[in-house]
Amino acid sequence: MRHTIVRAAVVCVLVLGVTRAFAIPTGAVATRTGALGFANTPPKPSEAAELNCTVCHTPNGSGIPSGINDPSGSLTLLGVPHTYTPGATYLITVHLQHTWNPVPPDPLRWGFQLQAIQANTGDSAGIWQFGANVPPDSFKIVKPTGSSVYKNRRYVDQAGWTINVEHPGGPTHYGEVGPVEWHVNWQAPPGDSGKIYFFAAGNSTNGDDQCNGSGDFVFTTMDSSVASGSTAVPGGGARFLTVLDAPIPNPARGRADLGFSIEHGGVVDLSIFDLSGRRVATVLHEFRDAGRYRAEWSGRTDRGLLARNGVYFVRLTSPDHQLISEKLTLSR
Repeated sequence: MRHTIVRAAVVCVLVLGVTRAFAIPTGAVATRTGALGFANTPPKPSEAAELNCTVCHTPNGSGIPSGINDPSGSLTLLGVPHTYTPGATYLITVHLQHTWNPVPPDPLRWGFQLQAIQANTGDSAGIWQFGANVPPDSFKIVKPTGSSVYKNRRYVDQAGWTINVEHPGGPTHYGEVGPVEWHVNWQAPPGDSGKIYFFAAGNSTNGDDQCNGSGDFVFTTMDSSVASGSTAVPGGGARFLTVLDAPIPNPARGRADLGFSIEHGGVVDLSIFDLSGRRVATVLHEFRDAGRYRAEWSGRTDRGLLARNGVYFVRLTSPDHQLISEKLTLSR
């Protein structure tokens, strides 16, 4: 079996939509993963946080979607090891789920871009291995320009951004309603390279051949891994359990303090739901190392309005997909 090999250091997975230029699908642009910024030791310049797909894929005239990581979908990385064995190969699965309501008239399109970043250098490391390259797991490499601060990063993108090869079961999962997946092998660096981050972003496109103002949905997520036996344990070496504290105060007259801890690093979602199960407010949806944290709900909805008095549920979704809820009463 012939393998295409690409060296990398942090794993970033970006599921991107179809960017249209002159009505021709061009695919993902490098450096749109939303990766964290990395501070380096001079003379090597530091890398700022990357942008994401919302640079091009903007809301439609009705303001939909209202922002990144809409509650109607999610992006998940499967197979990322909590600790990696140097030289070992891991199958990384990009799982993108999104429910359109209503379903657009044009066939949907999906896509992804994958990057791996080493925390202590900000560069890519490890080896991406492409196997038989059979759709939907057909891939290509996208890289920044030579003058870019990200020039030492490499991104894995799905192949098949050509109209005559777009079909159900193809790399863009053309016309499929989802969820969709891609699978790619990543070989860990040969030695202890410290902490490696796995970033991901996803775009569920409505297939209208437009980008700006089209209303495509963008999702992001992250994960991390350290070498087995490494002292670089996420969260500074201490071990934590995934716990959600009772809100303080409760009942709350307005603001409520929310404490939690997570056992593994990754994307944490802390949100407020009403008794019908509707998401009222997203308090936190971003990457956190394993550790102990506090957040605050302002008592307002995602639209900036004061939430009505009543009973709500604070729900924590941990990076390893544990769901924990605590009841909160709002009484002004």
